Amino acid sequence: MTGTRQEGNGESGDQAPHYAENHAYRMQASLTPDERARGQASAKLIREELEKVRKEGGAGGHGAFGEERIAAALSRLGCGEEHGMYIGPGFYSVHTGVVCVSGYVTKDELTSEVHGAYIEPQPGTGPCVKNRGGH
Repeated sequence: MTGTRQEGNGESGDQAPHYAENHAYRMQASLTPDERARGQASAKLIREELEKVRKEGGAGGHGAFGEERIAAALSRLGCGEEHGMYIGPGFYSVHTGVVCVSGYVTKDELTSEVHGAYIEPQPGTGPCVKNRGGH
């Protein structure tokens, strides 16, 4: 029944069968308002520390800062491997134990996003990095 709503399952007829379950790996844990507020407070501290990195300058290729510099900044806040920390070229993610704070730090931008951990994160990255593949 293409283009119509099917009874009982709440799915649109335009979606492939099993679409939701096949993409469940991209789902994030939901956050309560209190958890989101606590995450925003953590994000503020992280942004302040990463802003120091940007002010020091020395961005490398594509305007991204080296992973060592980002890791050093986050470690000053007590963030380490036990926090599901992951750092890639100009990218960071930290799990506070409750929420994820992820974003970009380049010479041109500093971003942060507060979100729930991924149900199936990218293998080898910690709970806060969206899985680029599937299962």
